[in-house]
Amino acid sequence: MTTTARSIVRETVRPHYTRYTPTNGKRPQGSGYGVDGWLFTLPGETINRRQFPQSTYAAFQVPAYGTLFWIVREVDAERRELGEHSTSRKQAVTLAINAVATDREHGTDASQESRTDTHQVPGGRAGEPPQARSAEADTFDRIRKSEETMRPVTAEIRLAYPAAAGGASLRLYDARGNQIDREPLTERGAAGRQNNPEGIYLGSLTSGAMTAGLLLAARWHLTQYGFTCARGARWTACPLRESEAEQWAPWARLLPDGHAATPLARVAIVPTPEYLALQERRFGPMPQIPAIVGLTFKQTGRGWWRSTTPGRILELVWTPQLGGDRWYVWDETHRPHIVGIARGNGALGAAAALTAAGLSLS
Repeated sequence: MTTTARSIVRETVRPHYTRYTPTNGKRPQGSGYGVDGWLFTLPGETINRRQFPQSTYAAFQVPAYGTLFWIVREVDAERRELGEHSTSRKQAVTLAINAVATDREHGTDASQESRTDTHQVPGGRAGEPPQARSAEADTFDRIRKSEETMRPVTAEIRLAYPAAAGGASLRLYDARGNQIDREPLTERGAAGRQNNPEGIYLGSLTSGAMTAGLLLAARWHLTQYGFTCARGARWTACPLRESEAEQWAPWARLLPDGHAATPLARVAIVPTPEYLALQERRFGPMPQIPAIVGLTFKQTGRGWWRSTTPGRILELVWTPQLGGDRWYVWDETHRPHIVGIARGNGALGAAAALTAAGLSLS
């Protein structure tokens, strides 16, 4: 009876993580590792007289059709994506570790496998059997349908009572009452997010007051999300939960008249035409890539194209966004780096990025 040795990485349930960012010098080179993420290493081993080296992997989030997914990719070797798209880092890493263990137990050295695709995103991949493409098409359809379910329908401005340092936040909820996102209105938001300089106020000036400035700031942030107040809808004061009302009660008499009257307000919101157009681009036909003199770009995933010629490897990356889609051209011949950036929708955006990279259009 033939038995298969068990890989030791199956016992690695809590790998040590190292954070990488664009500025700390630890981010892997190349276009396929997100803006920031986490590195972890799996030990090497010998199974059935075959040696497998220690390997490093990156876990990071990627946006896909309105949702953020965690994925894991090899840092060395062929930079394959392992496991599946997941909603949590823990699940993505677990699936990736299982994939590595299976490869090793079956005698497959992942670093020696032929590269079918390094950019595995929903929407189809080159070189896969029809069954795999069909499965991904089903996943793509589910994500497309879930976008409307997760779409915000209510916006809320919530004031923090003075003892909690005051301030105010904008929160978005879907039709089932689930919170979709949250933005501060009285302080700067998370790093990397755009802020409205005119909408950032001192908490001491807004604590307990639903000011006109807060409403303007909320409207600005809604626009950044691609939403606006529904026709005829107005911000309406809403009752607080009992525990919240108890927190506010001691402060009501200390605040100017009317300031504590509306610590919570909501309004119905609807998507803007720009938001709906964005969804059509996300889920509709792929953009047409202009012809390039002497080069041919072949699609390797949804939003990814690759050109391989003797002495040069180029990748074209498309990210649908409000205000104009983002296009990047990466040169991955030696040390991966960006050679062209542009913003625009459809073929015009692709042409602008390719021109910025110094390529001649046919």
